[in-house]
Amino acid sequence: MQFIASKCIVHRDIAARNVLLTDSFNAKISDFGLSCHMGNSVREEKYSPKKFPYKWLSIEALVSKLFSEKSDVWAFGVLTHEVFSFGQAPYPGLGLEDLVDHLKAGNRLSRPEATDEQIYEIMLECWKEDPDERPAFEALTSRLHTILADATKSYGYVESEE
Repeated sequence: MQFIASKCIVHRDIAARNVLLTDSFNAKISDFGLSCHMGNSVREEKYSPKKFPYKWLSIEALVSKLFSEKSDVWAFGVLTHEVFSFGQAPYPGLGLEDLVDHLKAGNRLSRPEATDEQIYEIMLECWKEDPDERPAFEALTSRLHTILADATKSYGYVESEE
């Protein structure tokens, strides 16, 4: 997503169903049917599709139909929740109007059992109501690399006594 955002493309449909895995388990984003090129700016794009994946949309996308890198960051948070909840659908039982009220009241998806505190903190940052307070994909990439490096530091190695 960092690469896509660097090319000023807003995907508008970031979800687990649109992530493909290569033979070597590298994740690749797919389904660019709702995406748009933002030119050379970081402006928001107003968009009213006939059908849209409302449970992955940010508050500003749901209410004002405004899309940007930061609305994709929100959806990335929902995607991360999907991954760590082993594919659980977000906001089960909530319709569009109920979801808008739910999010405006400050409610967010709960922490999946398999999620450590660092990852859930990233999800919560992705779901901040103010898009300007959400991290950019470049910052998310850096943080996730650090978390992964720390978590795998001692894989296959034993500390020497010397």
